[in-house]
Amino acid sequence: MKKSTKILVGLCLSFLLIKDIPILANVPLVRNKRNQVRCKPSGRVMSPGDKRFEVGSLICDGEKLEVLDGGSIKFLCFSTGIVLDLSSGFVSSNECAKPYSSDSVCRIDSRNFCQRTRKGGEVGNDEPTIIYPYHIPTLKPRTEVAWLAVAGATSYTVRFDCPEFAWEKVVNQTRLAYPLEEKALLSGQTCKISIFAYKNDNLLGADQSVVYLLPEDEVKRLLDTVKQINQLKLSPDEAALDMDTVFISRNLFDETFEKLNNVIASGTRNPTIYRVLGDRYFQAGVLDKAQRQYLKASELLKTNNNPTELKNVQEGLKVINYYNQLPTNR
Repeated sequence: MKKSTKILVGLCLSFLLIKDIPILANVPLVRNKRNQVRCKPSGRVMSPGDKRFEVGSLICDGEKLEVLDGGSIKFLCFSTGIVLDLSSGFVSSNECAKPYSSDSVCRIDSRNFCQRTRKGGEVGNDEPTIIYPYHIPTLKPRTEVAWLAVAGATSYTVRFDCPEFAWEKVVNQTRLAYPLEEKALLSGQTCKISIFAYKNDNLLGADQSVVYLLPEDEVKRLLDTVKQINQLKLSPDEAALDMDTVFISRNLFDETFEKLNNVIASGTRNPTIYRVLGDRYFQAGVLDKAQRQYLKASELLKTNNNPTELKNVQEGLKVINYYNQLPTNR
């Protein structure tokens, strides 16, 4: 090839590269997996309308969103599980407010919040500690009840006291499905659950908890948010993690356990899934299951370079070890 021809080819290639730069610069970013961002994401873009980010992209706290003129976008806040309609240019900690933290919910970062934490399902307790429902709110109008066995107990009495009705059943096991013949929980109402342990006719101990069936309008909003997440066609791992933020914002442990365990059953090797599931079991007060998830995440992280996730797992195991050294399970 002649020298003049080589120069001409080089100029043409340079022109093409220069011509494509603004086009490439205007291509919206796609960051729909948590390992694609160098931050703890604050939320996800749920609808078109942003100049810089495609639908489904994760956004870091304080990161600028460039909403098209006169438009708006839907944005899922991970801290609250709520979808916001944004027309301004920023997503900050003020936009995604932190949810109210109830003292009845355990937190990894505070050992003072876990008064009902249980080391596991060991037999030999002094009282029939209720272990299910995991937490007060529920979507189930006929929730199951489970408790830890009491040494020497020959029967248990389960009682529901609700504003408009009450019932009780005597059983000889430590789990009871909600009887079909009994009236279901009513939307927006709270019922008290009582478990009494007996040895023949002698009362050995008792435990109480409450359950609250979410109002219909709140259930509708939750399910609508889940529907919007499904419409993004994310990977199963990402969809499960997003739904976890929605469910856990209302302390709906049943639903988040189901979603996270489903992706684990499908064979995921994502350490974040296991670590988050460990966090949720810890918050529900089930230490043995939490520890198993943290250990699995730690194993996967040996071949997955993620310092932030490794730190989270190590903190979880540290707190589990703290509780395992306590003399009692309450």
